[in-house]
Amino acid sequence: MRRATIERLGMVVGIWALILSSAALSQYREYYIRGRIVDTQQQPIPGVEIQLRDVETSRSYHMKTGKDGAFKFAGLPHGVYEATLTKAGYPPTKIEWKFETPQDTMQRIDIPDVVLASQQQIQEFDQVKEAESGVKEAAEKIRQQDFDGAIAQLKGLLDKNPKNAGALFFLGLGHVGKRMYPEAIAALTQVTELSPAFPGAHLELGVCHRQLHDMPKALAAFEKSLEIDPSNADGAYNAGLILFEMNQIDAALAHFEQGLVSRPQDPDLLEMAGRCYIHQTQLERAVELLEKARAASTEAAKVAFLDELIAKLQAELR
Repeated sequence: MRRATIERLGMVVGIWALILSSAALSQYREYYIRGRIVDTQQQPIPGVEIQLRDVETSRSYHMKTGKDGAFKFAGLPHGVYEATLTKAGYPPTKIEWKFETPQDTMQRIDIPDVVLASQQQIQEFDQVKEAESGVKEAAEKIRQQDFDGAIAQLKGLLDKNPKNAGALFFLGLGHVGKRMYPEAIAALTQVTELSPAFPGAHLELGVCHRQLHDMPKALAAFEKSLEIDPSNADGAYNAGLILFEMNQIDAALAHFEQGLVSRPQDPDLLEMAGRCYIHQTQLERAVELLEKARAASTEAAKVAFLDELIAKLQAELR
């Protein structure tokens, strides 16, 4: 009798142990996690050490990514995990994964690609941020007409990166502010080579060539700025002005009207378009545009000039 009792007790203990082991087994096989670690170009990074730690229990798991940058952890219990990623040439990176919901069966989780930037890339990014900050400071100095301060700061940036197009552009503007047009042209020409589709550099080149009385080069630069950005009203005005001075009235008018599409209330564009219509003896249209220019003008001298011109045209029309 005693032996049967002991045997039954042993059976109960065995069953209970089996139940406990099954529960433990299900606890430790709740999540199957897989993913990849890639660089900023989406290329896999092999050999990344992954140290996974359960925040609550401090239980840890370890693995290394394969040639395809892939990793997987099979049979993780639910919890919050801190993953530490390390590889030579990359800064240590920590990320958190939350798998807090208990699961009756194993749940597969596909982690989105983890992107790591190398130390070199981070340094380059920091340098870019530093350069951008320096360029903004220099641009503010130019706005405040501290051209010498801006030029000195921009030259310091260009010593580190001679191909910084932003620094070269504002260096050109700094030289324009000091009326150092050959130096400005040298800087702005580099900008057009580094960033051919930047209309502002071509526009400023046109201004410099005009100041040096090289009208063919100035016109070509303004036309190039318009080719890149047809809505560039400043380019349209400056190109039209040169053509007007060359007595190419029809071509000049086309440019002034192009500029008015984007800036219909610009008094300078309105005035020059009106003067073109005078040359074409379309006086009513000329008066219409000149009156708009007069209404939009705030300069006393320009208002007086337009009043006199409009009065003469109206007298001719009577």
